[in-house]
Amino acid sequence: MTTVGIDIGGSKVEAVLLEGTNVVMSERSATGFDDDLSTRVTQAVKSVIGEDTEAVGVGVAGLVRWPEGAFAWGPHLPGADIALRTELEAAFGLPVVVDSDANTAAFGELRAGAGRGYSNFLLVTLGTGIGGAIVIGGDVYRGESFAGEWGHMLYDAHGMLCDCGKRGCWETVASGPGLVRLARESITINPDSSLAKRLGAVFSGEDISAAADAGDEVARGLVAQVGAQFGKGLCSLIAIFDPEAIIVGGGLGSVGESLVGPARRVVADALHGGSHRLVPPILVAGLGPQAGAIGAGMMADAVARREIMLDS
Repeated sequence: MTTVGIDIGGSKVEAVLLEGTNVVMSERSATGFDDDLSTRVTQAVKSVIGEDTEAVGVGVAGLVRWPEGAFAWGPHLPGADIALRTELEAAFGLPVVVDSDANTAAFGELRAGAGRGYSNFLLVTLGTGIGGAIVIGGDVYRGESFAGEWGHMLYDAHGMLCDCGKRGCWETVASGPGLVRLARESITINPDSSLAKRLGAVFSGEDISAAADAGDEVARGLVAQVGAQFGKGLCSLIAIFDPEAIIVGGGLGSVGESLVGPARRVVADALHGGSHRLVPPILVAGLGPQAGAIGAGMMADAVARREIMLDS
């Protein structure tokens, strides 16, 4: 079966055309906050859809009502209360499923990525913010619709203002913008550093991570700082859920050991009762930064086959 999978994030759109679980076409584009969300999604679908496409899946960074597929709101995307699923079904005449991008990524990892073999795991996405998904008994758990929004757990009551309007959320210190803030502070102090020369005036968290992977010691130190803050938050999630595994994905999480390694070390040292329990493995998403889009396409496949029932 051929399906389209779309991942709408705060700074980019990933679109893939799948045949089963194989990506046969992909497109990536940058976005701005002022871009109309419905138009953005429709254009992304059009960029990869084929004549034999049988279903469309969309993952959106924010609160998505399940199973209606309505985008309720998100701090990194424009608009609110947008009936995306209804609009897309009318536009393309195909079955459509819309969920949070973390849930679609978790679905993909469960079926074809690092989640294979696990029945109970958490997926944590790192990018413009921190998202999350919960898999229990081999199924995505959504609560009433919005479970997994732990990027907005209170991390520091006196911390920085978050894009959501609250202060001290976890994602203010452990996400792409948090890494960019640290880099700007470093460059201001030392404008002649190797990192300053490498990055230039405009850069993203992924750019800093790439510098770290290329061996820049300043970048490696900054990524390690974010990884440590990330690990502290993971300790809270492990204490609540006691998962078999944690999978880290998203544009920043997919960088691998430069960030995940420090997080693992913090978890090993700081986890409640750590010397008396098994510390769950912390894995990098097997589907990489396209996990959300691939998972959305796979979820669309499951809807078309009626493995997932959206309407009673």
